[in-house]
Amino acid sequence: MTVDRTDSRPSIPLLILTGYLGAGKTSLLNHLLGLPSLRERKLALIINEFGTLGIDGQKVASGAYAKFELNRGSLFCICIKTDFVKTLATIANDVRPDLVLVEATGVADPCDIEQFLEVPTLAGRFSVEASVCVVDAEGFTRAAAFMQAARRQVLWSDGLAINKTDLVPERDLKVLRRVLAGLNPRAPQVETTFGRIPDEFLRTLVHERRPAPAAERPPDDLVSVSLQTQRLVDRAAFMAAISALGDKLLRLKGAVQFADGRSFVEVVNGHVMESEPPAGLGPTAFVVIGWKITRDDLGAVFRRTWGE
Repeated sequence: MTVDRTDSRPSIPLLILTGYLGAGKTSLLNHLLGLPSLRERKLALIINEFGTLGIDGQKVASGAYAKFELNRGSLFCICIKTDFVKTLATIANDVRPDLVLVEATGVADPCDIEQFLEVPTLAGRFSVEASVCVVDAEGFTRAAAFMQAARRQVLWSDGLAINKTDLVPERDLKVLRRVLAGLNPRAPQVETTFGRIPDEFLRTLVHERRPAPAAERPPDDLVSVSLQTQRLVDRAAFMAAISALGDKLLRLKGAVQFADGRSFVEVVNGHVMESEPPAGLGPTAFVVIGWKITRDDLGAVFRRTWGE
């Protein structure tokens, strides 16, 4: 691909959204898409997932924007760098938006994204406007204790959106504020529910480049399994599998066809939630992210719930 070095157009800004598994990044993204300041801009979206089914892409609100999904690994990992660079080149050449919104996978370990933007095919074409980390008020302190990615997402952000504040008492929020300020004292904090941050908060953010090496691969302790079946899933067995996995189950999301109906099932912080499934997923299609368990064992636990 040849880059026109005489192109004098300003660089395209990127707004990066990070946050640990289940923190509410997609809710925040949908909220941002409805803000007047963003509706007036030509947008492109990059949705990054650790699994291969593109579940989050199905949950993003429809609109007049170009959407790209990267589902082979963590966005800031060298293992997916080529795909990310190719996607950005396509956006720069074919879409030419006013802003690119990037939703990183929940296990992304942020690095100096600028090094990806400085490859010859992209040099001068993009710049980071800001990085916003969504913090799960209920689950962050537990996750941060054993998962480096959760801490580093906070450390490298330009702004912190403390989400799900309705689920925790004020005394716990007070502790969380201090913990976050200790990790990243320069990042302003905003507290919210359902990712509804005020438009003004984005305008206060200033991106600061802090070099760090890119992760070459996801952490060894993390595994992701994407599962699909045409069979009916035994509800009782499915819920028992979730319970039996305990702390080894970090996240589950997707459509499940039970005998009593089809549901969109999510597991966050040990809580199981069901809602109306979006169009575009098969009868049963979901992603599971596990910790301290093999990919084969994690998949087998759920395959047994439909008789495999």
